[in-house]
This record gives sequence, C-alpha cells and structure tokens, in this order.
Amino acid sequence: MASGSGGAKQTGWAAIRPVLVAFLLVADAVVVAALGFSQRKGWLPPFIAFGAILVGLVWFEGWSLAHRHDDD
Repeated sequence: MASGSGGAKQTGWAAIRPVLVAFLLVADAVVVAALGFSQRKGWLPPFIAFGAILVGLVWFEGWSLAHRHDDD
C-alpha cells in the first residue's frame, strides 16, 4: 500500500516495547512472590536468581520508557 493511503498509523516496536517488558516484569514478580511465600527449604538460590532478573527487568522497563519514540 502507498504511504498516503489514509490508513491507520502503525505502531512501531519501540512504542509497544514498554508494554511487553511490563508483562515480563509482572510475570517475574509473581514468580518471586510465589517463591517467597511457598518455599520453606531451599528457596534462597532461586529467589536470588529470579530477583536478579527482576532488577534487570525494572532497569529495562525504565530504558524502554525513555526510548519509546526511537522509531518515530
């Protein structure tokens, strides 16, 4: 299609990246909370591993919010 066809404006990856990262962030937060509540023994190593991923996802969410207009 021609670019002047009058169709709906397409959303680029940079614009929807914060939403996708937020879904990953929520899923990992649920895993960290479940490990914290359910495990009695041996919970510390997976808690640290998923907690480190959670910290990385928080950083990535901040970065993706700052760069959401990169493909405009």
